[in-house]
Amino acid sequence: MQKRQAVYDLYWYFAYERQNIFWKKLKGQKAPWTKDPILQTYKFCNSYRVNDRVSQYLLKHVIYNGKPYAAEDMIFRIVLFKLFNKETTWEYLVEQIGDITLQTFDRKTYSKVLETARTNGVKLYNDAYISCATKAFGYERKHDNHLALLDKMFKQDKLAIKIL
Repeated sequence: MQKRQAVYDLYWYFAYERQNIFWKKLKGQKAPWTKDPILQTYKFCNSYRVNDRVSQYLLKHVIYNGKPYAAEDMIFRIVLFKLFNKETTWEYLVEQIGDITLQTFDRKTYSKVLETARTNGVKLYNDAYISCATKAFGYERKHDNHLALLDKMFKQDKLAIKIL
């Protein structure tokens, strides 16, 4: 397959320019960080996902928060966070439940906590990407299907042990 040079060049231009925007923001420079009108107008993910705000939150508050966790708990914490991918949802769960581990995970308890938040107008999911949640587990609410998925993966199928 012959590569299309214009597409190839545009891809690398975008990656280069987006990374330069990141460096300029990091240095505290004021906008505009680029002359490109599209990059000035619209939001795009960073060239390196780890530099995104939510990924940084995951690293600092879910993975490396100063507390030691068993490997199984760490895998569970990461998957739970990434299903919602929203800092405020994580913080609300921690505030209502306490430490997030496999031992504290009870689908019904987590469901009640999240339903209360949702009823009070709290947005549970990040808009950056959409986590599919069909009604495969028979629940009307997206978060209930996700919690049922977590229950199946971690409590029933012992996925963390299989991964390790």
